[in-house]
Amino acid sequence: MNKAICRELQKLESIKKSISTAQNKSSEMLYCRKVRGYYQYYVGKEYVSKKKNEKRIQMLALQEYREKLNPLLEKAIRHLEEALNSLEHLNEAYTHMHEGKQVLFEPDVVPVEKRIREFRNVTYERMGFAENDKTEYYTHRGERVRSKSEKIIADELDRHGIPYHYERPLLLRVDGQMKEFHPDFTVMNITTGEVKYIEHLGMMDNSCYYNNVLMKLDAYERNGLLIGRDILLLHESVYRPLNTRIIADYIQEFLI
Repeated sequence: MNKAICRELQKLESIKKSISTAQNKSSEMLYCRKVRGYYQYYVGKEYVSKKKNEKRIQMLALQEYREKLNPLLEKAIRHLEEALNSLEHLNEAYTHMHEGKQVLFEPDVVPVEKRIREFRNVTYERMGFAENDKTEYYTHRGERVRSKSEKIIADELDRHGIPYHYERPLLLRVDGQMKEFHPDFTVMNITTGEVKYIEHLGMMDNSCYYNNVLMKLDAYERNGLLIGRDILLLHESVYRPLNTRIIADYIQEFLI
């Protein structure tokens, strides 16, 4: 929720800034009336032809709109800022208690810092590597991964301070039975504490691999994990290598 409010606040502030920068006020007033299905425009009492004065008419109409919008923007921005402050204060009921009391119960509103700490402390058994797998790629954290691209992804997550687990087991229901999956990366948004999954689709020009990917994505969706909301997809093929800029874009959009 914090993330959504922050985005809306940034959007409104950006609009307000662009309005202030672009504003070129005129004392002229635009009037309009509809006659026989057509609009007629007047500046003051003077009739002006839309065909000959279209830019002038548009500028005056836009000016009137922005004069009405500006105080509403300011009011909305104030309300969003107050909402953010209120949400942050909710955590104080727990964080201001003594640590000895905090360990006795789970708070109803979990501070993001606590979620991140617990996420980082999760232990799990990772998938092994085949004996004949001679490729050895290691992240900055010393983890062995299966490809150069996965190393790049892991290091980029680490560089931005994003908590992640590589190939952490995830149980999903498939055809009435629980089946273990291993998303490439299980990650946490450092603002909201939301958990998301990153799948790196590394061989999209391989038909067998492609079909397996579709089965995996179908399992995610059937368990309520939606592509683009819960599942973030990075992809490449022999002719389309991984775009490292896109990794940073995903991190900024969904994980910070």
